[in-house]
Amino acid sequence: MTLYLHLSQESFTRDEHGVARFEGQGPVTVEQVRRWLGHCQVTVKPVIDLADQGPVDGYEVPDRLREAVQLRSPLDVFPYATGPGRRKDADHTIAYVDPDHGGPPGQTALDNLGPMVRRNHRIKTHTRWQVKQVSNGVFVWRSPHGRLFLVDHTGTHPIFDIAA
Repeated sequence: MTLYLHLSQESFTRDEHGVARFEGQGPVTVEQVRRWLGHCQVTVKPVIDLADQGPVDGYEVPDRLREAVQLRSPLDVFPYATGPGRRKDADHTIAYVDPDHGGPPGQTALDNLGPMVRRNHRIKTHTRWQVKQVSNGVFVWRSPHGRLFLVDHTGTHPIFDIAA
């Protein structure tokens, strides 16, 4: 069983009343974490530096990049989606083109990947929904009817056309 808890070392070693984030559930106290893990074999993984995730040339997303995508965008990035789990596709925001067919190197990169559940990934790929990742983790979507939505780590925000 894998339990994902996000907390700083200071919260766990010094702060009696610290708070951790229990992935998929929300905040929990450090005391709760101590009770859960007090009698368990625990593997601690170091913090992943999201700014230091180099791109790769292949289509497949390596585990280190998949983990960085999950940490940057824990929810599905399709407008109004709420999928919090780790079982999501890592979608290439700009469609991958094999380098043997003229595609540039480094297409599989954090700023060209967005997590989506399979259904939303297929909607994006096979319908008229369009997306641009305007900066790392910030997605602007256009619906088939022309409505715009900004999706980031805080959720979905409709973009209203000022000229309308």
